[in-house]
Amino acid sequence: MIKFKTPQIFSLIISLFIAISIFSIDKAYASSLAIPDISEWQGKLSTSQVRKLKKQVSFIINRRQYGIYRQDKFASSNTKLYQKFHIPFGEYDFATFHNYQEAKSEAREFYYRSNKHTKFYVLDYEQNNMKYGNTNTAVSDWYKEMRKFTSKKIIFYSYQEFAMKYANHARKKFNGQWIANYTKKPTIKTDLWQYTDKKYLPALKQAVDSSEITNSNKNVMWWTRDCLKT
Repeated sequence: MIKFKTPQIFSLIISLFIAISIFSIDKAYASSLAIPDISEWQGKLSTSQVRKLKKQVSFIINRRQYGIYRQDKFASSNTKLYQKFHIPFGEYDFATFHNYQEAKSEAREFYYRSNKHTKFYVLDYEQNNMKYGNTNTAVSDWYKEMRKFTSKKIIFYSYQEFAMKYANHARKKFNGQWIANYTKKPTIKTDLWQYTDKKYLPALKQAVDSSEITNSNKNVMWWTRDCLKT
């Protein structure tokens, strides 16, 4: 058995206390940073911009596609830079499907197009383009199709009123809910609240959509882990 003298024990306790304090400060700091929504509307980001962005965000949610036929112009370039600078990110599909089958096809295309270093996948469902069929069923089919390909978190996004009207049942199947409401905190179950479209990011020199975590059980670490089981 190793025997420690009192000064050694005291020194170890102090070191442990400092390490825990630094970790706690880092977690609190990360939680206070922006969580922006980035798409081609913000342009093709430069190496310099993303390097600066690293200190201004907890993580980024990047648009990968606008429906099945249109990939975001700068999704590949931007997510490669997030990866290079070790910025956690998720990716989203702005849904445009017209029926159940298109919902499944759109999910598959989204998965194959995505950067596989993404921490989670998002269905952005804020427009009802259905020509026939039930919207809740289509959203559910999109989720089921994605789940065939990944064990990572799958998130539902929409505005509060739209979510309640067109996906009130299906959205509850997802691993998390990201809800937009710019006037007040959502009154429905919300894990991530998109509270503004006017969050100024110095790195980009422009305002963007930004969110904050509202569920303490799904903190920054939950969003930035790769899989549900980790």
